[in-house]
Formats: sequence, C-alpha cells, structure tokens
Amino acid sequence: MSAAEFSGMGWCFPPNFKSVESGPSMATDGMLIEQAVHVLLNTLFGERPLHPTYGSRLGDFIFSSVDPFILADVKEEIANAIMINEVRISLQEINFDSQDIYDGIIKIELRYIIKSTNSLGNMVFPYYLNRP
Repeated sequence: MSAAEFSGMGWCFPPNFKSVESGPSMATDGMLIEQAVHVLLNTLFGERPLHPTYGSRLGDFIFSSVDPFILADVKEEIANAIMINEVRISLQEINFDSQDIYDGIIKIELRYIIKSTNSLGNMVFPYYLNRP
C-alpha cells in the first residue's frame, strides 16, 4: 500500500499547473497535511459559508500584546482548531519562537503524529501580529 493511500492526495496549495496536459500539481503525505493545517489556521470562522465551523480564531489575536496569557490562548486556539478540523494528525507540542517579534512575527512550531502512518511531522507556521 502506497503512502498516498494512507494520507491521501490532493492539489498543492496554492494551486498551480505545469501544463494543460499534466493537470494540477499534486501533494501527498506530510506536504498535503502541512498545507491543510496552514489553510486551516489562516481561515477565519465564517469565512467558508458551507462550512462555518472550519477555521480558527487566530485573527482575534492580531494587535494583541504578546504575553504568556495571550500565548496560552493562542496555543489553545490552535490545538482546538486542529483537533476539530484536522483528524489526520494528533498534535503533540506547540512552541513559540519570538525572535522576530519586533518585526511583527511569531513563529509557531507544531509537532504532530500522522495517525495513519504513525510518523512524526512538524511545521513552522509564521503568525503575523500586525497584518491588516
């Protein structure tokens, strides 16, 4: 059984086409899951009319002061969004890298287990504190 049968296969995000004959570029395994989590965390609740519970409330934290209480709320929001909407992974750990905080960026490191293959995965999600 191939890895694509375990995790699935889907269009790359953002969609791109190499040629008309080959169709859209496809993603499998960890890349597909990473792209799905990225889309999930960048989607606000209500942004998708046919799936109003899809997304996260990370937009509520834009322009917030960065303190341990806010970071705890951000961590909880990410964990809830992934638990509800991305059932292919089991989130293990969320860490913050605030090295670029004066540039308005917090890097959020997510470590997870892909349930179907029982393999470890990780990704870094850049969270922009001052986007319009």
